[in-house]
Amino acid sequence: MNYPLFVESDHTTKYKAFRRHYPRELYTKILEFYFNTTNLNLDDSDKKIPCALDVGCGSGQATVDLSHYCHRVIGIDGSENQLKNAPLKENIEYQCQIAENLTFLPSNSIDLVTVAIALHWFNIQTFFEQVDHILKPNGGVLSIWCHETSLDNLKADEILKNLSIYDLRSCWNDKTQIVIENYESIIDKFPYQQTKIKHLIEHEEEMSIDQFVNMIETWSLCQTYRKRYGEEKLKQLLETFTNNLAKCYAESSNDINSNNNNNAISDKKMIVKWTVHLHLMKKQ
Repeated sequence: MNYPLFVESDHTTKYKAFRRHYPRELYTKILEFYFNTTNLNLDDSDKKIPCALDVGCGSGQATVDLSHYCHRVIGIDGSENQLKNAPLKENIEYQCQIAENLTFLPSNSIDLVTVAIALHWFNIQTFFEQVDHILKPNGGVLSIWCHETSLDNLKADEILKNLSIYDLRSCWNDKTQIVIENYESIIDKFPYQQTKIKHLIEHEEEMSIDQFVNMIETWSLCQTYRKRYGEEKLKQLLETFTNNLAKCYAESSNDINSNNNNNAISDKKMIVKWTVHLHLMKKQ
């Protein structure tokens, strides 16, 4: 992993505080694929996957979710500060390891490998070779996902797109385009092509404008912007972004008008929408 992001203590603390968890439907699809079944009810099911490896786990958002559906979960990340912020549970083990070297695990020992919005940071070919070494044959599952973010206000959604495509454009690297394209440009590099399937999962959440902007600040693009232009420049960029969002929602609201102060407007609730692109494949 050649991109040392998500490593500074201040950033990893914010990452834990403001990054969101993933929808239950995502885990339903993973378990249904693993157990070769349909219409699985997570609340009623006593089926659990024996051992999962969550690669690039960060501060444990997906790792903790997986712990409800797996007997044992190993979360790995290249950032020690990320792992320090990860919640502890009896059936979770965290290790500071990189995706390109999974030799600390026995061959054919893992039932499920998950990668939550991290694949684009890896040396993909090397990672897939490592996965093939540690994933159990005859049914071991590799699960990879990323997501798109949109807003319920058309003008606000355009401002969000402009932030990523224009305002932060100078901070793009060769990995950025891969995730913006939802991994479509590297689909042919995925292993186990004969078993591969894809799900699109729609998910939405009510958040305040401030909560949403705090989440945006955890983006790697914002971290790169901070390093390149300084803390004050990033603060100014996000303040402008916040004010522009507030104006959009003020214009579309009957109870908030443009004369309100920004603090009141930034507390306004908004609907944030995610489309999760979930790729599932099995080792035969």
